Order: sequence, then structure tokens, then C-alpha cells
Amino acid sequence: MDTPRRRLIALCAVQFVDVMGVTVVVSALPRMIADLGGSPAQAGLLVPVYAVGFSSLLLLAARLGDQYGHRRGLIAGLVLFAAGSVVAAAAPAMTFLVTGRALQGVAAAISVPNALVLLARTAGSGADRDRALGIWNATGGLAGAAGLLIGGLTTSAMSWRAIFWGNLVLTAILVAALLGLVQRDEPPTRTSPRIDLRSVVLQVTAVAAIVAAANTSAKTWPIPTALGLTTIVTTVLLIRRERRTTQPLVPADLWRPGLVAGLLGSFGVTATTSSLVVIATIYLQDTGGFSPAEAGLMILPFSGAVAIGAGTAGRLMSRRRPRQLLVGGLLLILAGAAVATIWSSTGSLATGLVLAGLGNGAGAVAAYGLGTAVPPDQQGSAAGLLNTAAQIGTATMVAATVAIATVTAQDRRLDYRSGWLTVVGTALVILLAVVGITRTGGEKATAASGDSGCGGRIPRR
Repeated sequence: MDTPRRRLIALCAVQFVDVMGVTVVVSALPRMIADLGGSPAQAGLLVPVYAVGFSSLLLLAARLGDQYGHRRGLIAGLVLFAAGSVVAAAAPAMTFLVTGRALQGVAAAISVPNALVLLARTAGSGADRDRALGIWNATGGLAGAAGLLIGGLTTSAMSWRAIFWGNLVLTAILVAALLGLVQRDEPPTRTSPRIDLRSVVLQVTAVAAIVAAANTSAKTWPIPTALGLTTIVTTVLLIRRERRTTQPLVPADLWRPGLVAGLLGSFGVTATTSSLVVIATIYLQDTGGFSPAEAGLMILPFSGAVAIGAGTAGRLMSRRRPRQLLVGGLLLILAGAAVATIWSSTGSLATGLVLAGLGNGAGAVAAYGLGTAVPPDQQGSAAGLLNTAAQIGTATMVAATVAIATVTAQDRRLDYRSGWLTVVGTALVILLAVVGITRTGGEKATAASGDSGCGGRIPRR
């Protein structure tokens, strides 16, 4: 196997390990509570604390990668992920386990955008870059669903601690591989612009608050309300600060219609399909009578469809406009959620998951293609924004969808139909927004991308 292919596999493996970290503990939560004597409230922090660390620091990590080197950032993130895995694996109490998960979330935020930039740069331009993005997004789609299955099987066969020891082994292998496969960064230049500290604090606070608000939406109203107000206030202050500072966290010229459409697509694709998969997993166990491991196996067709959709989109990107692929992906997700909503049976759910998986793969590739068509020195910022949008989509909409299904429930079981209907509505809103932005800004975006430095290739919107 040649070096470029090994490099591609290693960088996508980073995406797999970090994205899988969001869901891998879900099936193990009951065993963790029993072994460590923790409360359900403490165990309930294990998913959100990872998501908050992951989503809130992605943009900062990407900017630091632009400034100090993406290889350095990637290796630092993997080392920190290994440290978090050790803390979690050896945790004597639930507090240590939560701390380890928080470290892993921060580490994932550092690793993923830097790995994406390295992948896009080493893949070159044109069809090779599109195929690499297809593989990258297919890996992410597989990872989220695989986490549910791997977590359940590992916990049943061995112990939940084996999940984290396994992460440590994988991380060590990745570090060793990447040190040999990825070219060293250039020395940091003294002329590199500094990052505005106020913007960083406001951005991290805003993202952390919105993710925390979504994940506490089922609690008494003062908590999510306070977090929601914090999100609004800090977002307004962040926008004002970014307009006034000479060292913005996101360069002003990066805000092009193509990037905005890519951000909406990245948010929408993960928000809808993650919510659909989570509600489907609960449905299969509560109504279908499946065990956690069996429910995880039932989700595998979704993962396979993600891989097919991403691979197909990667090949079509050179012949079709990214806008068309993104719209098509959102339509497939909308159709899949509609099938599950209308018929609500195991068979129709499987069909809906396959359709949504195809839409996830195609839509994610198109969103990243739109969003990363920027000059090389801005690709880190673009990658950070795209990953932030994706993680916010997952962290907020899964919690919101489950909360809606809980509130509308007639008995102790979730109202699955209202949950899937929420996915339909979200997909429709995102679809209309993407169509509107790309129609009104398409010509301007294409012209702006003509000198983007992306191998001379002008992306078609």
C-alpha cells in the first residue's frame, strides 16, 4: 500500500475514533453506574461533557493549527485523548470518569479539524480531494452508529473499562503512524496573527451554553432558560467583538455564501440523522423488544448507507454541483424520516434509516466541499467552523428531539412519531435555507472562489 493511501486511512481513523467517542458509552451507562456507585445524574453527564468539550473548542483548535501547525495540533490532540482514556479506564469513582470524558472531548476538538485540513491538503485538488472528503465523511457516519454497537458488545463481553483501554491502544498506534506519514510543519512565523482572547472566551461560552441548554432541556425550567439566555447574550457579544477586533477568530472574508451553505448543511445533516438514529435505537428496544446489542446491529444498514452515499458523492463531485448533492442529500433524509413517521414499523424504520444514511453521506460530502473551497491559509478556520456546526447539530438536536418525544408521550414510552416528525421539520427548514442561500449567493460565491488557491479549481455551487 502506497504512502498517500496509508496517510488517508490514518487521518480518517482519527475521525472514526473521535466521533465514535460521542456514542460509545451510551450502552455502557447502566454498568458504569453499578460498578462505580454513581447516580443517574452523574452518568448522564458522560455524553454531554464530551459533546461540550468537542463542539466548543473546535474552532479555536483549528485556528491554532493554522498558526502553529496542523501536524503539531493533531499529535497534541491524540496525546491528550490518550491521557483522558487512561483517566476514564482507571476511574475509581464517577467523578474521575466524567473528568476523563471531558479530557477526551477537548482532545477530539483539537484532533479532528487538524486531521481534516491535513487530509484536504495531502489529497490535492479535483477528484482526488472529493474522494478523500467522501471517505472522511463516510468514516464519521460509520463511527457514530458503530459507537452504539461497539460499546454494547465490549461491555457485555468484557468490561466498560475495556472501551477506554482500547482507545489508548488505538491512539498509540495512530500517533506512531502519523509521525511517520505526515510531513513536519513549517516553523511558526512571528508574523502570524494572534487570536483575540475575548473572542475565544465568548465563542467557547456560547457553544458550551447552547449544548448544555439542549442537554438539560428535560430539567426544571430555570436551568435550560439560564443557559439559553447565556447563549443569546454571549453570541451577540461575540458578533460585536468579531466586527470590532483586528484579530477576529473567523476572518471576515471567510463568510461567503458557499461557506454559509456548507455550515447549514453540516449542521442539518448531523442534527437530523443523529436524532433519527437515537430515536430509532430507543424504539427498537422499547417497542421491538431488541437488546442493546441487537438494536445496534439493526442500525448497521444506516452506517453502510452512509458509506455508500459518501463514496458516491465523492465520485460525483467533479460532475455535479455540490449544491445539488447537498439538496439531494437533505431530500433523502427528509424522505427517510417521513417514512418512519408515517408507517412506524420495524420494516419502514429500516427503510427510512437506509434513505437517511444515503442522504447523510452525500450531504456531508457536499457540505464539506462547499465549506472548504477557501484559500489554504483559511482551511483550518473553515474546517473548524464545519466541524463545530456538525457537533452542535448532533449535541443540540438529539437532546431537543428526545425532549419533544418525552413531553408529548402518552405513557412512559417516548412518542416516537413526534420525534421523527421533528426530524422531518428540521430537514425541511435546513433544505429551504440552503436553497435560498445558494440561489441568491451562487454567482458571487463562485466568483470569489476563483482565486481561492484550491488548486485552481473553481467549485460549482
